Amino acid sequence: MLLLLISFIAGFLTILAPCVLPVIPLIIGGSVSGNTKQKSRPYIIAASLAASIIIFTLILKVSTYLINVPPNALLYFSGGLVIVLGLVSVFPELWEKIIIELNWQAKSQRFLGESERNKGKYVGPILIGLALGPVFSSCSPTYAFILASVLPRNFLGGFIYLITYAVALVIALLLVSLLGKKFISKLGWAVDTHSLFRRIIGVIFIIIGIAIISGQEIKIETWIGNRLPFDEAHIEQVLLTKQHKSIAASISGNGVLNTKSTPAPALVGLTNWINSQPLQISQLKGKVVLVDFWTYSCVNCNRALPYVEKWYQTYQNKGFVVIGVHTPEFAFEHIPANVQKFVTSDGITYPVALDNNYDTWNAYSNDSWPADYLIDKSGNIRYVALGEGNYNVTEEAIQQLLGIKAPLVTKPTVVPITANQTPETYFGTNRDSGYVGSPDINNGTYNYTPIEVNNLPQDSWTLSGNWQINPENITSQNGNNTLTFNVDAKDVYVVAGSDNNQPSNVKVTLSPNVSGEYGSDAPNGQLTVSGSALYHIASFKSFSNANIQLQVPKGVSLYTFTFGS
Repeated sequence: MLLLLISFIAGFLTILAPCVLPVIPLIIGGSVSGNTKQKSRPYIIAASLAASIIIFTLILKVSTYLINVPPNALLYFSGGLVIVLGLVSVFPELWEKIIIELNWQAKSQRFLGESERNKGKYVGPILIGLALGPVFSSCSPTYAFILASVLPRNFLGGFIYLITYAVALVIALLLVSLLGKKFISKLGWAVDTHSLFRRIIGVIFIIIGIAIISGQEIKIETWIGNRLPFDEAHIEQVLLTKQHKSIAASISGNGVLNTKSTPAPALVGLTNWINSQPLQISQLKGKVVLVDFWTYSCVNCNRALPYVEKWYQTYQNKGFVVIGVHTPEFAFEHIPANVQKFVTSDGITYPVALDNNYDTWNAYSNDSWPADYLIDKSGNIRYVALGEGNYNVTEEAIQQLLGIKAPLVTKPTVVPITANQTPETYFGTNRDSGYVGSPDINNGTYNYTPIEVNNLPQDSWTLSGNWQINPENITSQNGNNTLTFNVDAKDVYVVAGSDNNQPSNVKVTLSPNVSGEYGSDAPNGQLTVSGSALYHIASFKSFSNANIQLQVPKGVSLYTFTFGS
């Protein structure tokens, strides 16, 4: 319910976002018609924009998983459509000639049953609304949160939040467009389709369309954002932080054996079972069951998996069952063959199933990788462990529920995390943070200019060369591109992939004044990326501050950096 309210507030606040303000002239200008009786244009534009945001979002999700359509292609379409609409306003005689040549007057008259003066009265505002969808949808942290976190887990819920966001945005846009139209419509010369004013509006359309296509709109957004007396994105981030805390608070008793009877939810939506036929909690009464949520590119999960496997090997003959619920973070982790390959290479022998739609994840109200839910012989959740560590405590809970007492196979373990450690950092627009350089990170393909390495702030990264920026990752477009990161860590990992899983060599360079060595996947500074996976690229002798540079060949995608100490 809280996210529903946040979605509505975010939609309303989006009208104040730096990325929206440059295109406000399109909203006001498009709301004015030469037909003074046509009062519906603002409503048509707003409704079309809302529909465009929803359609664009669904296309974006489908392109991420199925056809890999570059997101900038939709921005090209958006900018091109705005340019066409501008040309129509600048050269209305040409547009009228096209209508006559194609006999659109008679066709629209037959179709709509209206007079010739009403020809195309719906087409213009609909096209304006549709063209602006991809532009508006990149403006809100809440929109990004819905796209990245909610839709993959709960499509229906995410769709409802998306509609709520779009409806609030429509309300805000209507206020702007109706007020603007009311002012302009009092000027008779402003509504004449052949007036100088309408031609000026057309030129503005063309300029904005070119800015969208060329990426110059991003510089305008940055300039505006640095001078606004408010920050609507900060307001949304504060609200989203409260939302996340409310979800986490629904799970209590982390790391403590619970005496209450909390029935375990059923396993729902699991597919592609590995090492087992499909299992269900109701079929496992009389056994102790560990439901382990993980994903194969997660370094925290990778460190926890050996403990889970050890427990399975030790206690499976005593009535203990492990079910690994693989809930993906990235699109490549949805692919069954990738998961199967990892399970085999990592020596996992317990049952594993794919939770690609986040059905079981949602049923357990989970929000962490890794996460363990220990279920007793009666089918009740008795113990929850979120994140790494406390492995000996978890094993003690397993023994208690099995009713046995034996020496532990798990020793107390210190989780390799330090207070000042660089946080896990994502590169795609869904969750990017810490970037410095020019231009800003936005969906599309751009030439990036890095800042000087000596001026790179702690926990920040910069790009050089031509990169395609996507929702989940960034992809190098030529062989000389670099990413440089100022990190505080002991061990450094990167999630990366390559086109068609073909081997590609990434050169890794470490700060020369730091005592350390290359990671296990990058001997002598040569990282071979042969598939979408987690790669260990650096290991310092002690917790250190260092610059790491990757020289990335064309076709290699980077998803995230993650760290250990």
